[in-house]
Amino acid sequence: MLERWLSRLAPKARAGEPGAGRARLLGGLAAQAFARRGQCRLALAPGALTVRRAGASRKVPALFVERPLPAGVEAQPEALAALIAAALDESGGRGLPVQVTFADALVRYFIVTPADNSVRLQDLRAAAGARLQALYGDDPAGWQIVADWQAAEPFLACAVSRRWTDALQQAVAAGRGCLVSAQPEFVAAWNRSRRELDARTWLATRGEHALTLGLIAAGPRARVAAVRTLALPDPAPSLGWLRAQVARAALLDDLPAPTALLLHGPRCEAWLPGATDFTDPGMSVRWAAPGEAGAELLARAATPAVPLGWSGSAR
Repeated sequence: MLERWLSRLAPKARAGEPGAGRARLLGGLAAQAFARRGQCRLALAPGALTVRRAGASRKVPALFVERPLPAGVEAQPEALAALIAAALDESGGRGLPVQVTFADALVRYFIVTPADNSVRLQDLRAAAGARLQALYGDDPAGWQIVADWQAAEPFLACAVSRRWTDALQQAVAAGRGCLVSAQPEFVAAWNRSRRELDARTWLATRGEHALTLGLIAAGPRARVAAVRTLALPDPAPSLGWLRAQVARAALLDDLPAPTALLLHGPRCEAWLPGATDFTDPGMSVRWAAPGEAGAELLARAATPAVPLGWSGSAR
């Protein structure tokens, strides 16, 4: 379902157009050439952005740049683009490939149920746009909507404001860089952990103020049945609170509660192993090993790119 989702912003020549094959080849070669000189990982969140520039050689130390973003800056795409471009330039990332992660707080997640007569991608896109508007009241024209398009079953879609995606494209272009990929935090976590997930083990990503919970349905392969946002109280809540919230989400969606939760993001002491008696029969929590989310993306740089879309499904 969500496997191998690569949200890309690079322009794509359509199949059948003159030069389409050559454009894909040259684009892939360019990305590979960029990768030999290093790469930048850009994280965008409400109120802040972070850039990590890594050299092509491990002997070159990584450089971190963190900058605050003024409240409401997304309403001025040119100003936002200038801030992103300045951070990339300060990190030494001018002319390098850029991989982007959007914080879940910037993303709309929702499940779309296609109509029985849906046969074209255009039908599925229309259904996703209508669903976005019904749930959030947002005009679909102002959002970049991408999904694991399925005509025969409900599918997960997500949307990012075009103000952010347009500013991102402008910033990378200003630095003569190569925008290799852009993906939401939850999607990045799924890509890393999908083989560990099933109806008994659900997925969650922890943000600064909320937990994004992926409810996994039973089946021959893991499938996201719903995505819920759980507001995190301050200070950090107990493990009992987390278990109660997950059980409530399962009840509301008529799913069996999981026996384990796989978490990505900053660790919470109250949820770490050992916080409760090991004989406690409640839902267990384990944290994904730290890693470079998206590290495999550059290896696939020669594959065709699509506008902030996922490349497909690995069965």
